[in-house]
Amino acid sequence: MNTNLLDLILFSEKRKAFLLLLKEGPKNTQEILDRLQVPRTSLLPQIKKLKEQNLVIHEEGMYSLSLIGEIIIEKMQPLLDTLEVFEKNEDYWADRKLTPIPPHLMKRISELGDYYLIEPDLSHTFDLSPEFVKHTSNSSRIHMFVSYFHPQFPIFFLNLARRGTEVSLVLSESVYLRFVEDFKKEGGEFLRMKNTSIFILDKEDVEIPAVVESSDKIMILGLFNESGRFDRQYIMSFEPGAIEWGKDLFEYLKSMSKEIKIKEK
Repeated sequence: MNTNLLDLILFSEKRKAFLLLLKEGPKNTQEILDRLQVPRTSLLPQIKKLKEQNLVIHEEGMYSLSLIGEIIIEKMQPLLDTLEVFEKNEDYWADRKLTPIPPHLMKRISELGDYYLIEPDLSHTFDLSPEFVKHTSNSSRIHMFVSYFHPQFPIFFLNLARRGTEVSLVLSESVYLRFVEDFKKEGGEFLRMKNTSIFILDKEDVEIPAVVESSDKIMILGLFNESGRFDRQYIMSFEPGAIEWGKDLFEYLKSMSKEIKIKEK
């Protein structure tokens, strides 16, 4: 694809939206105007440019992608989806450490889809994020990696397990030590349950995120910023693709961890 053609597709939201609409199939002029919500005088010059580059065909009142257009848009879709993820919150991504996400999952970052950025709630400075509590509590299965300690975590996870929720935790070594030393009673009860498990990731040479959760309801991702601090900003998504992506990141971290089993007396 030459530079002019790349510019033609990427640097106009109208042209990009028009081509993606035609990816669904041929459309007449009125249907295009209704779907894109743009005036005819604004859209027609953009269509003309695409026709001149042989990306679009106009026959019998219907617009459709040419064979070249179909091939290009099919190849462009993953790039467009990836750009959409980063463009949605440019400042957030620019200040995050992305190295904890392995390359094979970075290539699939577009699967986060239509996510939300959860900001710190100043009225709950010392509490768990209300959004995190709400959506995690509604899940029947929780796979979660945590590398920062919050004093409400032990009893929160224990209460979920008591209700029958399947809870699998991967903890950094420092978090695990706080868990078992400061909350021995809760930790012991949690480990004895049949629907719980705890793993420790103690590899010092592995860069890790702040938090990853994949449940049957949501995916949550928290990354440290470039200064190495976790500012309690989360990426949250309810899309199935994002949940699967989060599960794969959890499993990647779990694969480098060792399970803790309580000794039977």
